[in-house]
Amino acid sequence: MTAFDFDVIVVGSGFGGSVTAYRVAEAGFRVCVLERGKAYPPNSFARSPLTMSQAFWDPDNSKYGLFDVWSFGHMDAIVSAGLGGGSLIYANVLLRKDAAWFVAERNGTSVPWPVSRGDLDPHYGNVEAIIAPQTFPMSVEPYSSVPKAVQFKRAAERLGFHPTTYDKVTADRAEWFLPPLAVTFANKDRPPVPGETIPEDIRNLHDRDRQTCRLCGECDLGCNYGAKNTLDYNYLTLAKAKGAELRTLAEVVAFHPADDADGFVVDYRQHSADAPTPAVPTRITARHLVLSAGTFGTNYLMQTNRASLPGVSRQLGQWFSGNGDLLTLLLNAKQAGDATSGERILDPSYGPVITSTLRSPDALDGAPPGARGFYLQDAGFPVFLDWLVQTSRVGFEFKELIRFAINRIGAHVFHHGTPHLAPGI
Repeated sequence: MTAFDFDVIVVGSGFGGSVTAYRVAEAGFRVCVLERGKAYPPNSFARSPLTMSQAFWDPDNSKYGLFDVWSFGHMDAIVSAGLGGGSLIYANVLLRKDAAWFVAERNGTSVPWPVSRGDLDPHYGNVEAIIAPQTFPMSVEPYSSVPKAVQFKRAAERLGFHPTTYDKVTADRAEWFLPPLAVTFANKDRPPVPGETIPEDIRNLHDRDRQTCRLCGECDLGCNYGAKNTLDYNYLTLAKAKGAELRTLAEVVAFHPADDADGFVVDYRQHSADAPTPAVPTRITARHLVLSAGTFGTNYLMQTNRASLPGVSRQLGQWFSGNGDLLTLLLNAKQAGDATSGERILDPSYGPVITSTLRSPDALDGAPPGARGFYLQDAGFPVFLDWLVQTSRVGFEFKELIRFAINRIGAHVFHHGTPHLAPGI
C-alpha cells in the first residue's frame, strides 16, 4: 500500500473524538470521523411514545436510535449513538476535577496520579473556550423561581453548606455553587431570555437555528432547541469547517495494521436509516487510527480485534469504574420541621436537568479521617415523566378530566355507539 485514503481516521465523535478531529484537521491533516449513529439537528430527538420506542441502537432490527443499553453482571449503562457522542445525553456539567482528588487509594494510602490538576488546567481552559459553558442565571427571573433550584439551595444551607461563587481555581473550597453548564442561557451582551435565537460566528453543521434554554428539563434526552452546547455545535462544526469528513451511520467492526505500510485498514458497516437495508461493507485506510468510541465501545473494539493487536495488555478492561453515580427520586417532600404544612414543591421538569451543586469535603481537604468527598446535585426529568409521577396524586376533578378524554378517544377510535369507561386512574 503506497497511499492512504486519509491521514487520520477517528472512530467515534464524542468528547475524545470530536476534540481530536478538530485539532488534527486544524493542523492541516486529512481527517475522517466514523460515527455509528445519526446526526441530530434541532427538533429531531424522540419525544412521543412511538418515536421513543424506536430511539434505541439495535441495527440488527433496523433501529438506529440514540440510546444504546449495555448490561453487565453488576452494572447497567446507557450510552449514546449519535453525532456528538455522549454530549447529546449528558447533564451538561463541566467541572474541573478537584486538585486534591487526583489520587488513587492503595492499602489505605493516597497515591498521586501520574497526571496532576496543573497538567490539565491549560486543556480545561481550551475546552471551556470552545464549549462556552454558562452558569444557571439564578439571580434573575424566570430562573430565580425554578423550584428545584431554590429548594436545593435551601436544603444545602440548612445542612451548613454556604453559598459560594464557583471559581475554577478555588473550586476545591466551594460548598454550594452554580457549576459551569454546557448550555446557552444568554447571548453575548444580552440578558438571559428563554427561547431567543442564538447567533453563530460559524454556521453549525446542521445549518439549523438554535434557541437559548427554554427550561424544559429534556437535556438528557437530547435538546430539541439546540440550547445545549453539544459537540456537534462546536468541535465537530469546527472540524468540518477545517475539512474533516464526518461519516454517520458508519459502524466500525474491524481494523488491523496495513500489510506493507505504517498505517491501518478499517472496516465498517454503512447503515441507512431512511431505507433500512443490509449494511454496506466499507473499507478505508489511514496513516493513523484513533479509537474514541466511548468507554465501552473502545474496550469492545479493542477486545474483538485483539488478534490484530498482539501488543495489547492483558489489563485491557480491568479496574473498571462506573463513576460512582447514584440517582434517586425525592417524592412527597415536606417543609422542614413541619409535616403538616403541605408539600415542598420541587417541579423537577422545570429548568435544565442540573442547576446547582453541593460539594462535601474529603479527608484530603481537611475533613475528619475517613470522610469521602462527593458532589450532590439537583436533577430533573422531562415533563412527560412528571405527568406519570404526579398523576396518581392529582385531585379528583383532574382525574375525571383525564378519564373523560380517554373515553372520548376510545369512542372515536373504535367507533362504538357509546364510549367505554376507562379503567380507574
